[in-house]
Amino acid sequence: MRKVKRIATPPSLRRPELLEWAQALTEFYSRPADERQRQRVPFERYARLFLAGDVREALLAQFEGKCAYCESRLSAEAAIEQFRPVFAAADADGGASPDHYGWLAFEWRNQMLACRECSAAKRNRFPVDTPRALPMMPWRQVVASEGAMLIDPCRDDPKPHLGFHPRGELLALSDRGTVAIEVLALNRPGLIAARREAVERMLEAIVAQPHRLDQGFAVSELDALRRRAHTAAVDQALFSVYLLFARRVGLRAERDFRLARDLPRLLGHECEWERAAQAYLDDRWEAGLDEPGPEAPASPRAAQAHEPRWAPSYVERVRIFHFKGIEQVELRLGSVAARDGGAPGAMLLGENAAGKSTVLQALALALMDDRQRNGSRAQGLEFLPRQRASWDVSTERPYVEVLLSSGESKRVEIDSLGRFRSHAGGPPTMVLAYGARRFFRAHGRIPHHGLHRSLFDPFAVLEDPSNWLTEAPRAAFDAVARAMREIFALHGDDDIFRNHSGHVLVRAHGRVTPIERMSDGYRALFAMAVDIMRRMVEAWGNLEYAQGTVLIDEIDVHLHPRWKIEVMSALRRAMPRVQFVVSAHDALCLRGMRDGEVHVLYRDGDDSIRAREDLPNIELLRTDQLLTSDIFGLASTARPETEAALNRYAYLLGLPEPLPPETQERHRLAAALQALPRGDTPAEQLIGEATERYIEGRRRGSAVEREAMREDALDEIVRRLERQLGVEAGE
Repeated sequence: MRKVKRIATPPSLRRPELLEWAQALTEFYSRPADERQRQRVPFERYARLFLAGDVREALLAQFEGKCAYCESRLSAEAAIEQFRPVFAAADADGGASPDHYGWLAFEWRNQMLACRECSAAKRNRFPVDTPRALPMMPWRQVVASEGAMLIDPCRDDPKPHLGFHPRGELLALSDRGTVAIEVLALNRPGLIAARREAVERMLEAIVAQPHRLDQGFAVSELDALRRRAHTAAVDQALFSVYLLFARRVGLRAERDFRLARDLPRLLGHECEWERAAQAYLDDRWEAGLDEPGPEAPASPRAAQAHEPRWAPSYVERVRIFHFKGIEQVELRLGSVAARDGGAPGAMLLGENAAGKSTVLQALALALMDDRQRNGSRAQGLEFLPRQRASWDVSTERPYVEVLLSSGESKRVEIDSLGRFRSHAGGPPTMVLAYGARRFFRAHGRIPHHGLHRSLFDPFAVLEDPSNWLTEAPRAAFDAVARAMREIFALHGDDDIFRNHSGHVLVRAHGRVTPIERMSDGYRALFAMAVDIMRRMVEAWGNLEYAQGTVLIDEIDVHLHPRWKIEVMSALRRAMPRVQFVVSAHDALCLRGMRDGEVHVLYRDGDDSIRAREDLPNIELLRTDQLLTSDIFGLASTARPETEAALNRYAYLLGLPEPLPPETQERHRLAAALQALPRGDTPAEQLIGEATERYIEGRRRGSAVEREAMREDALDEIVRRLERQLGVEAGE
């Protein structure tokens, strides 16, 4: 980490539309504190508007394409991260303030660019050693009134707080340095190795270049290498080597090392610089020794990265071999990352027996640990491949490999006796799995290692969430209530709350309804969603920053078409950093998925399961276009009888001299087809009907009458649209 100067505020964060968000924010913070605990700061609906491309471009320029915290190289798709979290800011002891610091969501000085690993480790943690700032305080007052323990790379100088060991470890030189290392996990093994590699590359480049100085060697080349990644670690290494080099050759050492000024001083002393560089890398630089010294003791204030219970990573890729009916399939599930820092998602589509459930089961078995696999009651013998001609067990042994975003991999194998053999490193990955039949039991508790049974056993049940919601601590209930507002699309004064007797109630459309009195489809979605949220809250403390992978088979089961359209968007808004991998049959469920997140499985001519390539961009297609695209493969969305009538009508229209019976048939078909709706949406259909009436009357009227009919048609369209919009608003 190094200090970086802020550049000018991007235009998107100076837009006048921010006043609309400020009004919504003022309304939110004017509500009673206990009511705010069950609601989220109105941030996400405005994020795409204000955190536009120019903000990301400005941050990439400001941090030179590197993570603001660990200085790793970033791609252009790196997520924007808020220094002070906009949801549920957490203290060092885990306690959180749900509505801090939402009012700073679009404050330019609060925007950072972070790698996935730093963002995942930081989550909502922002410890302070003073009371938190009052809501709606301006940025300068917030900074002045709080004792922030986390280092702000755009305001604080990290040098008094952080140092680097030649091996690549980050050392804490103060309490704030300790907090930075712990909160951001800045001593991740891969990060330590990357720092060491960057330092070695820089020192080797300097050793190789001094003799070229008189040949027009450009200092800018070395400076570009220095700035590429982990600049703070490289700068400290350069200065340390420079001190040792100056002492060896009898030069006066400066206060720092500058390439343009100090490289010429190396001429004629290349060997001494190389020895000094090697002494630094061998950890002999402090005493200037010629022989390796003892292992340097760790700094008494050094802080190692906290090892989390669950790995904060996503599934990047899954490879399945000889697993049940799948010979070989590879899917990339994490290639599309949300620009707002959200988790990638995936939806599996395909006809029956195309392998959708099998992929979810394979993924679950690879992600689970041994205890979870035993609790799932998955039978390894069921996944052994079979010969098609005889149904005998094949000699091929099944295995599944999963690559995580952290770079770690997990693998599970099944031997000929159906026993699972797993190979995995690092902390376990949090995974929840749900089958297509999601019934719940009113009494009893299901142990955590048995949460995945419904994916493997169609008769397994979920735990009824009502008892947990009734007895849950206030903070846990409020966390679920905030997320369920997204699932149920509640707004304004709508609420989810507990009454004096502990019953959970939903206030919507001016009416209060107990959860147990809601429709079956509503309750089924509620039971599964709350079960997911409960496990995430127990593991992470909140849902805004909870991370893990959730597998759901046939997510469209029991859902009304309106819910099918909303379900994926709602789940992803409720738990923005949870990776959902689901299967579905209905095109309506594709709303909420991004381009590249849909995977279509099919059986080829040899009856082998494959993944379809080159799918269209689902974000640009209407529902009927989705159905007729390669994703679903329907020839038409019309009824077969309607399709046949349209084809016959087109044929009759093309006849140059139709016979009388053919003319009569054409008129009959035209009259029948006129009854079809004109347009895809209710508004388009209303406009189509009014337009048809105008055209029909226009044929029979005079010029004066046609002008009047045109005005009448426009008035009719307006009236119909107003009525339709009124009906939709009433819903």
